[in-house]
Amino acid sequence: MNVGTALAQKLKNRVIVVETNMTASNLGLYMGILDSPVVVQDVILGKRKLEDAICTTAYGIHVIPGSPAFVGELGSIDVRGILDQSRKKYDVILLDSAPGFGPEVYASMKACDELLIVCQPQVPAIAGTLQTFRAASYQKLPIIGTVINRVTGKRYEIPIAHIKKILNWPVIGVVPEDDMVPESTTRAIPLVIYSQNSPAAVEFRKIAQALLTHIRARRRVAPRRRIALRHRRKTRRKIKSRKRA
Repeated sequence: MNVGTALAQKLKNRVIVVETNMTASNLGLYMGILDSPVVVQDVILGKRKLEDAICTTAYGIHVIPGSPAFVGELGSIDVRGILDQSRKKYDVILLDSAPGFGPEVYASMKACDELLIVCQPQVPAIAGTLQTFRAASYQKLPIIGTVINRVTGKRYEIPIAHIKKILNWPVIGVVPEDDMVPESTTRAIPLVIYSQNSPAAVEFRKIAQALLTHIRARRRVAPRRRIALRHRRKTRRKIKSRKRA
């Protein structure tokens, strides 16, 4: 929510956060969306269209919330299929995934172009992160990096330097434990709006800027790759023509 809101401050109305935790949907509660008439579960079940579930906010970010009271069965989940139609409208689509490795998590991962993996500096969380890395590798999904969340600096936490060595992956953000986070949650206002200079808010904005820089770099590289691919194809055709001659 906070990274998405920070991105939306730079890309107003071009960022959307989608709830993909189908069985414990809390994203809407964080944004003050308490009773949306259409939720992501309705879209997954084919009852409503995706655009019907989009909620706009006062912060320039769009949200597709879920139902916190959902207890039904979803069956096969195709997140990519329902999101493809939104790619032209939004510059950034963030999926708020559930923890663990249930079917809804794999469906979310398959819908992504890249993953940003969040963990806490504790042994079980690091073990789960390594498992996520393996799952991403198996599905051939690129990973942007890792965010270490809720860092207190207590002696029982794994030091950030050790985490970097264990994960062997770029750490693009270290978010400190911050009392203003639960306060902003209670107020249903993103922290980057509610308390802009709090330690966690400052770090959320740094993460958003890193993502924005990464996205813009990808867009610059993509056309070059297409040009290079066309050049290779032309070269192959020339070689084939010479062989035929």
